Amino acid sequence: MLLIASGVILLVSVFAKTPWLAMVAYLLSGWEVLKRALVNFSKSKFFDENSLMSVASVGAIVLKEFPEAATVMVLYRMGELIEHYVFERSNREMRRLLSESPRYAWKIEQGAIKKVRVEELKPGDIVLVRPGEKVPSDGVLVEGTALINVSHLTGEHLPQSVFEGEKVFAGSIVESGTVKVQILKEYSESSMAKVTELVQKAQERKAKAERFITKFARYYTPAVVVSAITLTVVLFLFARLSFSESLYRSLVLLVISCPCALALSVPLTYAAALAKASRRGIFVKGAQYFDTIANAKNVVFDKTGTLTETDPKLVRVEPHNGFSKDEVLFFAAHAGLGSNHPLSRALSGELRVSAELLKEAREFPGLGVKAIVRDRLVHLGNDRFLHEENIDHPESVCRSDAKMVNLCIDRKYAGTLVFRERLKETSQEAVSKLKKAGLKVYVMSGDRKGAVRDVAEELKHVEYFAELKPEDKLTLLEEKIMKDGTTVFVGDGINDAPALSRSDVGVAMNSLGNDAVMEIADVVLMNAEPIKVWELFSISRKTRSIVVQNIVFAIGTKVLFIFLAATGKATMWQGVFADTGVMVLCALNSLRLFFDRFKRPVSKSGTATADSF
Repeated sequence: MLLIASGVILLVSVFAKTPWLAMVAYLLSGWEVLKRALVNFSKSKFFDENSLMSVASVGAIVLKEFPEAATVMVLYRMGELIEHYVFERSNREMRRLLSESPRYAWKIEQGAIKKVRVEELKPGDIVLVRPGEKVPSDGVLVEGTALINVSHLTGEHLPQSVFEGEKVFAGSIVESGTVKVQILKEYSESSMAKVTELVQKAQERKAKAERFITKFARYYTPAVVVSAITLTVVLFLFARLSFSESLYRSLVLLVISCPCALALSVPLTYAAALAKASRRGIFVKGAQYFDTIANAKNVVFDKTGTLTETDPKLVRVEPHNGFSKDEVLFFAAHAGLGSNHPLSRALSGELRVSAELLKEAREFPGLGVKAIVRDRLVHLGNDRFLHEENIDHPESVCRSDAKMVNLCIDRKYAGTLVFRERLKETSQEAVSKLKKAGLKVYVMSGDRKGAVRDVAEELKHVEYFAELKPEDKLTLLEEKIMKDGTTVFVGDGINDAPALSRSDVGVAMNSLGNDAVMEIADVVLMNAEPIKVWELFSISRKTRSIVVQNIVFAIGTKVLFIFLAATGKATMWQGVFADTGVMVLCALNSLRLFFDRFKRPVSKSGTATADSF
């Protein structure tokens, strides 16, 4: 209110030509600045923006330029207000995320319900969560079903259905259904606590541009003061100008040279980028990674779980020895109930099965499963499993380049089931956009060559590497890919840890609940969709572009007006624009990050799968 009042009084003083009113406006708007300058002087801190504004405005008063002195203060304070608003806008999302942390829980103990702080919960405790309440810590649903909202972690605003036996994460909001959750971790070790810690640390880490501006301002400000004093002396002694004219030009120089635009707009841009990314479920561990990602030349994707779904799709059934296709599917699906292998789960998930028909089952890890279905002996597994069980089968089915399962009934070869991995809905779009942006895209996998080749062909013109162990991925990164430029590696599991650590930027995808990967990676994507990788690149390059624009505009404008001030062609009014005006324009330019909207990816069913920012 004081600032508005001082602005009105200043306008009245200008039109009414009453200098004393200008002084009232000056004191109302500039009191805080003068006070900060006096405090700094008492601490022997003579070179900051408050000092420059105070010296310049007091000098104008000495020269009896009362309206100009008041204008300097009013506009400077308005600029500060706008900067404060933009900073608040940038930090609002961070505070919103931190405020998502649950504080209390309803603990069930000896049949009674007791309200406790989340910090008091221990693994094994059972808690009650009602509609509208937050899950207090990472746990597993032991009773009930619910719709939960995990947008604070993943950026995905559509609620998810959870059932008994499924995991839920701290801070998730139960939108419908009352459930009981068994706590798996203390809150300090929960996903929400990890993300909160990640965000807080990210705000503390500065990018190179921020560090440069901080150091630059440390030397720039005293240099400006010395230059202003020198200009006064030179103009007075050698240019034969009056002392008042020489001092006036130097004061204009002080106003113009205030480093506010640089000192505030650069960190403001990175703060906006961190907030924007967090809102999208992209947690960057420090502002410096935006610069590295913006300069990246290569992006390397792990395949399974990163570009493809973890559950493959059955694409072909090849019956043998007189068995029908329906028989092969029936016995394979029921035998698959006895295995946790993704191919077995895919079979049982696609077909209607009855657990009562499976009498017994024994799984052989890495080989297959032996089961009794409808009183018949069933073998379901790979070629090696058939060899170890001494079951005759045609060699033509031993194709090393296919994801396939062999079925035998009563030790007689019955048929082959061929699977194919499904690309995630946004994989092709993400890879296409990355390539159009000039990045070279690679796919690395420990899977068979044929399976990796199929995925690479679907993605079109992507170089791929197959049958790799974790150490092989590391060797390829170091000896081939990273030599061509800055490299970003995207993976989803602990087996990708060496590559995530060695790459210039390691991006962990679908890391909800995966503490080890969250610790290793430089960027954590809570959503499993590859399009998030493109969003990360988009935000990074937009951030770099805005930082460069602000630096060039601020320095360029100041250099021009410094020359005009030295030659007497710039007034105090123009000096205010070169300082506060530039500061405001740079702040508004930084704010553009918030209005750079991402289109919602649309699924095959036509429904939106992600919310716009």
